[in-house]
Amino acid sequence: MEIKNRKLFKELIKKLTLELLDDEGLEEMTATGNVAGYSTPKAFGKTSKKKKKNLEKQTGYKFVSESVDDKDLKVITKLIRNVVGDILRDIWLKRTAWK
Repeated sequence: MEIKNRKLFKELIKKLTLELLDDEGLEEMTATGNVAGYSTPKAFGKTSKKKKKNLEKQTGYKFVSESVDDKDLKVITKLIRNVVGDILRDIWLKRTAWK
């Protein structure tokens, strides 16, 4: 079977999938069925001051308090509006190329 267009490609994939399922007697196909999950207890827990100091000494980095204020949220929303507006304007200008 020669693949000339999307329809023939889809038919080929269906045919090969059905052959695979019929030959091996598979009932279900999955890509993530045998993947083990992460085992990270206390991954998002609080860290004591003593442990933070030890980690800072070992790694050479310092812990940073990252909090988002109302002022930061206003700046972020303004940036998002500008970017989305630019995207919509570009789509509007290029709409004739879609036809």
